[in-house]
Amino acid sequence: MGLEQALKLTYKGEPLGRSLDDFGGLRISNDALRNRGELARRMAGDGYLFLKNFLNKDEVRAARQEVMNRLMGAGVLDKRYPAIDGIAASKRDIDGRATGSFMPLLARSNPPLDKVIHEGPIMAFFEFFLGGPARYFDYTWFRAKRPGLNTATTPHCDIVYMGRGTKDLYTAWIPYGDVPYHMGGLMLLENSHTLRDLKAGYGSTDVDLYCENQGDAKAIVKRARAEGRNLTDEERANVNWNSSGAYSSDAIATRKELGGRWLVSEYEMGDLLLFSMYTLHASSDNHSNQYRISSDTRYQRTSEPADERWIGNDPPAHGIRAKRGMVC
Repeated sequence: MGLEQALKLTYKGEPLGRSLDDFGGLRISNDALRNRGELARRMAGDGYLFLKNFLNKDEVRAARQEVMNRLMGAGVLDKRYPAIDGIAASKRDIDGRATGSFMPLLARSNPPLDKVIHEGPIMAFFEFFLGGPARYFDYTWFRAKRPGLNTATTPHCDIVYMGRGTKDLYTAWIPYGDVPYHMGGLMLLENSHTLRDLKAGYGSTDVDLYCENQGDAKAIVKRARAEGRNLTDEERANVNWNSSGAYSSDAIATRKELGGRWLVSEYEMGDLLLFSMYTLHASSDNHSNQYRISSDTRYQRTSEPADERWIGNDPPAHGIRAKRGMVC
């Protein structure tokens, strides 16, 4: 389908753009796969690399089957259809079940998924692109986007979640199945990685830093750490955080404020989208009847420092072990 289909994209029920001038297509970089210098130039210039049909489709399909089997077992898929189709059960049938769109548990103890993200083409690519041995974060971010108008991903840059190590770090977004426009795939804000104010302001924050000199924040965090537990919602509300994570809650307003177009595509099984830590991205609403499943994984040179929140058999993630106090 042509880019005109992007005019049907919505964010929380509202049209994402009013004309084709509001959208652009992702540039495909398969032609540069053997040219490391050109790949680097495109990443620096565009803030991303889009590789079509790059991954082994059989391996991606096997990972999809495993995830959909788990979702079927969780009771959130329609049992009248094969699990691999990912057809969502009715809301009435899943009320009370775990249906959040961010589901990292789907990536744990998942050999078919590990084969896609930790072996083969993707590791060979990063070792070529980075010019030496590459490593991945042990933690895998996995999303299962249910149909509806309340699961679109808010605009954000990844640096605020994982900026304690090297900044020469890259996100790999992989769809586990075809994602036509109406299913709400990932979209990147054009040239956002070049915006100096964005980098210096929002892009310099860390979601796990808190103002320890304000209120009872230091005592709250100290108590939770001593008890070996994460903060409760009430405790979090009484702490002034360095960042909420999202740049904003409105992708439509974000584009108007920062400029540029939303760069979009219809994705196919086997596609791979890579982008920098400062490339602002989001997703649109899922208007299909299927779960849209995808993973986010991060890669860097082995020789460079890694953010300790995402490394090891039991990464701290955004739990109590990751919190750091600062004077505000």
